[in-house]
Amino acid sequence: MTAALEGTGPNARQREAIAATRDRPLFVVAGPGTGKTTTLVLRALALTFVDGISPEDILITTFTKKAGREIRSRLIEWGTDIRNHLLGIAQAAGDAAYAEYLSVVDVNRYVAGTLDSICEEVVRDMRGPNEAPPVVLDESAARALLARRGEISRELTVVGDELKAYLGRYAFSGDPVRTVGEATAVARTVVDRLIQDRVDLEAFAGPHPDQASRLAILRVKGRYEQHLSTTNQLDFALLEQTFLTKLEAGLLPRSMVELKALLVDEYQDTNPLQEAIYFQLVRCTGATLTVVGDDDQSLYRFRGATIELFRDFQTRCVAALGCAAPTLVLLEENYRSSDQIVSFFNDFVQNDGDFAGARVVLPPPHVRQVVPTTGPAEIGVLGMFRNDSDTLAADLADFLDRLFRQGGRIPRPNEDTLEEPILPATDGGDLGDAVFLSHSVGERTRGFMGNPGRDRLPRLLRYELAQRSIGVFNPRGRALRDIEIVQQFLGLALESLDPGPPGGCGPIQDEMALTSDAKRFLNEWRASVQGLLIANPVNSRGIQLMDRVMRWQSFAAGAPEQESEWPLLDIIYSYLPWFPPFQDDPEAQVYLEAITRAIANASTFSGYKAAIQREDPHRVRSIQSAYRDVFGPIAEDLVAVDEEIMPSVPRDRLNIMTIHQAKGLEFPLVIVDISSDFKTNNAQQRFKRFPEDPSSVALMEDDFAAATPVGPTRLARDGMQRTFEDLIRLYYVAYSRPQTLLLLVGCQQGIQYKTKIPNVAKFWRRDRSWPWISDPNLRRSPVDADQLPFIRI
Repeated sequence: MTAALEGTGPNARQREAIAATRDRPLFVVAGPGTGKTTTLVLRALALTFVDGISPEDILITTFTKKAGREIRSRLIEWGTDIRNHLLGIAQAAGDAAYAEYLSVVDVNRYVAGTLDSICEEVVRDMRGPNEAPPVVLDESAARALLARRGEISRELTVVGDELKAYLGRYAFSGDPVRTVGEATAVARTVVDRLIQDRVDLEAFAGPHPDQASRLAILRVKGRYEQHLSTTNQLDFALLEQTFLTKLEAGLLPRSMVELKALLVDEYQDTNPLQEAIYFQLVRCTGATLTVVGDDDQSLYRFRGATIELFRDFQTRCVAALGCAAPTLVLLEENYRSSDQIVSFFNDFVQNDGDFAGARVVLPPPHVRQVVPTTGPAEIGVLGMFRNDSDTLAADLADFLDRLFRQGGRIPRPNEDTLEEPILPATDGGDLGDAVFLSHSVGERTRGFMGNPGRDRLPRLLRYELAQRSIGVFNPRGRALRDIEIVQQFLGLALESLDPGPPGGCGPIQDEMALTSDAKRFLNEWRASVQGLLIANPVNSRGIQLMDRVMRWQSFAAGAPEQESEWPLLDIIYSYLPWFPPFQDDPEAQVYLEAITRAIANASTFSGYKAAIQREDPHRVRSIQSAYRDVFGPIAEDLVAVDEEIMPSVPRDRLNIMTIHQAKGLEFPLVIVDISSDFKTNNAQQRFKRFPEDPSSVALMEDDFAAATPVGPTRLARDGMQRTFEDLIRLYYVAYSRPQTLLLLVGCQQGIQYKTKIPNVAKFWRRDRSWPWISDPNLRRSPVDADQLPFIRI
């Protein structure tokens, strides 16, 4: 049970939500740490044990698979306890009818999961008697297919610089895209948004300054979707669109015919297509609707999330369903964080007065204010700021080493010594109790025009912690194609299937029309493995590496073999004994999963099903297929890692996450990087701290507004307002993750007197006022001022 249920049970606001009547929708606005998941689960259980709705007739959608698993676990655990308790009471009271009802309630039959997973299940269920179930592509496979089948490189050649600039406008940097991989990443977003925003494609294709580029995107989209249609495949956006189309045609899956209750978690991250699905489900079934979320914690606008749908839910729901106004319940009692931390993130979210217009408007006497319940900590908020990232990494590594390896102590005010233990070893404290959060976890900046880039704080911290025998977990810190163990592993596969001369590529690769990115990285992989081949190590069974390589080279050259084909996955796996990290290192396991997933995905759409043939002409063609559908997409950075495959991170490692990844999580110690990249007021960084132009996402929303029904709703706030508001929400989420200690880190140039490096994360307001200095005429540094809401160490 959570803290909200221990001893006193749910608080008054939680009980109000749990027991809300079913005759009108329920709208729950839940601040951070206020027991949102607890309330959602208990409402579902109340619908079963009080209102008599069978678990199988209750649908709960979540934003992530992890949240779905957590909700299902609680439903089963708590539901079993409640059922057994109520059954005993009913039997003792002689209530035979209720006892009989309880005896057949199966709490394992609640339907809970992401909307995508539920759509996949019901679309399969709704197919015709002779219709094959569709294959649903994961994001990496869909991106690779969009590049290949959508023929993005062809459009870049035909339309040229105009299309590169158009796509670049929607990239983070705003610069024209340079490679097919960059173009594909942006085009993937645009194509998805055309579906998720329910864009009128005829209007989108009409007269417009960007008409040539828009038509190019529509051609890419058309070719891509035509290929998916002929191969019976769907991506996630098309999956949701398919489900809505069936619902609008009056079709319901068998599993939802008796749907009585629909509960939606994290509604603030819903997109227009998903909203349409929820409303149509309610229309078709008459189910009671509950939505839960927090507009202040909406982080996924870049994926189509439309915070305005949550902000305006009450009026939109009445307009769409013709129902009574939804019941509003505000959850405000925080059970996660100390008083100091709650005060800090309350002050932050209320700091800029203009932000109030972007929040849910609450009728009196409701007030948006999270209320702490856990009491004060010994100390709540610290700040560590240094002249440069190298020094910061070293000092931060020392701090973590002392804290988790040397019985660390909390600093007293104005001291650099640690007095009281925060996570004593007797309580099992270790690095797993801490997380490092950043806007980006990339370990190097992107090089350009011969500039190799530079190491960022996550990379420097990895190095400094390694010197202290402490590991990190940051699988997203580097692109898959750049990681040495991945390069060697894939280099072996290339040398096995298509060997080339030293320093050169194989003959099959040489004759293929590959992108410049693909050629560059394929050759880098080949070069990376040469030293390993020369060393010719022996595996645990005494087999030399070159023996295995020559065995596959012989097969790939068409030498007589018993087998006519070999799955590429088997060839890859045969090299695992020479790569122990893939078996025992958590980060390497995530990399291996990404590689094998790319191969498995290729087996669903590739002409040769990711298998290598022995006899020509299929031998050459199957190897070409492996280049196009497996090696090429990885080399073009179209395959992303999925660290969610790890059930847990080893306790002795520091978890490094983006703030987006940390959404919904909590840790005793949270380190937030708010300025390690900002030593100067560089224009290239301003979008991360104090934007001067609307973000790429806001620009896309503005450009699509005239062609999508949700356009006027979004444009209630202009592009600059939405851009600043997204940054405020980002750091609000970061600041509300810790339980005991929040540590802000960065370069100190941004907190010096009269600094010219404004930063939303440091409480700068859009009007450029800064409350950390009460009197700008004071001739002293703000680091000595009482206005600093943290203690410097």
